[in-house]
This record gives sequence, C-alpha cells and structure tokens, in this order.
Amino acid sequence: MGAQMPFFNVYFAHLGLNGLEIGILSAASPLMALFVGPALSLLADRRHWQKRMLLISLGGTGALLLLFLFPRTFTPLLLLVLVRAVLFSPMMSIGDGMVARMAARHHIDYGKLRLWGSLSFAIAALVGGALWERWGFQAMFIVTSALTLPVLWATTGLEESAPAAATAQPTTSAPAAASILRDVRRDQGLIVLLVAVSLVGIAEGMYGTFSGVYMDQLGGGQFLVGALFGLSALAEPVVMHFSGAIFRRLGKPVSILLAYGLVGIALLGYGLVRQPGLILALAMLKGAGFALYFVGNVSLIDERAPEAWTSTLQSLLNAATRGLAPLITTPLGGWLADSLGLPVIFIGSGIAALLAAGVMLVAVLGRRFEALPLLEGDKTKEH
Repeated sequence: MGAQMPFFNVYFAHLGLNGLEIGILSAASPLMALFVGPALSLLADRRHWQKRMLLISLGGTGALLLLFLFPRTFTPLLLLVLVRAVLFSPMMSIGDGMVARMAARHHIDYGKLRLWGSLSFAIAALVGGALWERWGFQAMFIVTSALTLPVLWATTGLEESAPAAATAQPTTSAPAAASILRDVRRDQGLIVLLVAVSLVGIAEGMYGTFSGVYMDQLGGGQFLVGALFGLSALAEPVVMHFSGAIFRRLGKPVSILLAYGLVGIALLGYGLVRQPGLILALAMLKGAGFALYFVGNVSLIDERAPEAWTSTLQSLLNAATRGLAPLITTPLGGWLADSLGLPVIFIGSGIAALLAAGVMLVAVLGRRFEALPLLEGDKTKEH
C-alpha cells in the first residue's frame, strides 16, 4: 500500500485527468466500502471465511494492479477502479478484526502490532517516491503487484475468530444484519463513534485524494509526494507503541478526541501554507493524530463487539469513515479543486476533523462511553 497508494491520484493527474474526474475515481473506493464491504465482511463472519475472504481480496487486488499498465483515459480507468474497489472493500475490516482479536487473545496491545504496518508503509512510500520519479509510474504497478505475494504468505498465518453460528445468531444474513443494527442502536458509545468517524472520514477522504496532487503542484515531485506520506507514517509507530499507555492514562474516548483535534489542526495548516517543507512537518502531526485515533477506534470497536461479529462491526466503522462520507465529499472536493483551488479542500477537511473532536467531547462530557453493554448473542464477554 505504501508503494502505490500515495501516487495513484498523482498518476491520474499526470494522465491529464481534471480534479472532478480524479474525485469520481476516488469515490469508487468509498462506494464499495459502504455497499459491498459490510456484506462481504458479514458473509466472512457467518461462514467462518475471514482468512479465505482476506486472501481473495489481497490476491485479486494485487493481480488487478497489472491491468493499470494499459488504460490512459477516464472510462476504462473507472471500470478498473470499480473492480479494484470491490476487491479491496473487505480487506481492512477483516484484517483489522482478525489482528485485533488475536492481540486480545494473546494479551498484546493492538497498537504494538499495528505500528509495523505504519513503519513499512513509511519506508515503502519514501523509497517508492524516489524510484517512481526515476523509473516512472509503469514500474510502480509491476513492483507493487509483486509485493502482494509476501502479504498473501503472511495472511495464511492469521488466526480466525470463532464462527458466528456458534453464538446462536440468526440463520440468514438479513436477520443477522438486523440483529447487529439493533445492538448498535442500543450502544450509545458506538453511535457516537460512528458519527465521529463519518466526520473524520470527510477529512481523510479529501486529504488522501488530493494531498499528493497538491504536493506535486507545489513542485515537490514524486520524491516529496512519497515523503509526504512516508513522514506522516513514520510519526505513527511511536504513537502506536505508546497507545496502550495513553489509553490507560486518558481513556480511549478522550484519546480519540485529542487525536481528531491534532488531525484537524494539521489539515487547517495544509490549507494555509504553501511551502513543501512546512507541509511535511504538518504531515507528521497528522500522522500522530491518525495513529492514535486509528488504534483507538479499532480497539474500542473490538471491546464493544462480540468476537463472532468483530469483522462485521469493523466493517461498519470502515463504511462510516471510508464509505458514506468520502463518497459524498470526494467528488465535491474535485469540483472545489477545479473551482477554488486545492487549499480550500484542506481547510474544509480540517473543519470536519475538528467537528469530529467536538462530537467526541460532547459524548465524553455526557458519559456516553461508560456503559459497555453485552451485544446480543455474546453472553461470554465481560464488562
């Protein structure tokens, strides 16, 4: 992901696509995260197919990268991007759910596992930026497709959760989904978290789509595009390593609140400065905030979800943060970029992240996270 994600939209810009077209292409991923990812994650939980589904998602995504070597116009790129988004849609929720549950089972802080993903992402983004500037974008698709192979090998060693059927859930997916939604509605903490991550999803969607393009327009080149994402990711491992201590000291809701605030301040800075060096510094601040809220969100969901439905609840989180919000706002961001310029996008993103912090603040003051209900069908989970 680190070797290709920061450069995808820069590649589209180099092909001559405008901001609105890039925004539409970027909307494919949240569209599938909203409508396809939860369904596939629910299927994986019900059928005990978490590892199988993750292998299909990874392998299909890696193979499809090679097809991006050929199209040069919007319509065929849109078709490829849509298929890629379908394959990618369950990957994060299933992977995060499996690893978070393994961490709890083996008494390890989730953040101390997740930091290795951030570290490798940072190294790949920095190295990739230098290589693609020298070799061109065509090499990017070949190399990143090959890099999928060791990920597939590592996935075979993950442990799956107990099958959902063992917890006496309904036998059809529609009643099962309805049961999950009823439990979510009863948990005020989960409702607040889904609202907050939807707001931060607005910020992250527009940031992820246009930050690399912005750095490229400022004359940074592919090396600084890679550095933008790489330095942001390098700030994450330290925060993730100490996330467990931070959560024990402040509590997860307060920690997430502060993390959203850091992201909001960093993104407002993106919109106000024009110097690549300052933007790189702000990227590190944003990375620190992202690390804290990412680990906090995943582990908070894990605490409040039955083991058999961990992937499904993580998928609802992804649908909020990577689905509905960016689906609506990313094409709008492309139109704003064409009409008012890229800095306006980052100011709007910063405001959205600060609103997410405000939602968490109201919830913390209202003690919405203090009750930890037993979700339906999980009679073994303790408070």
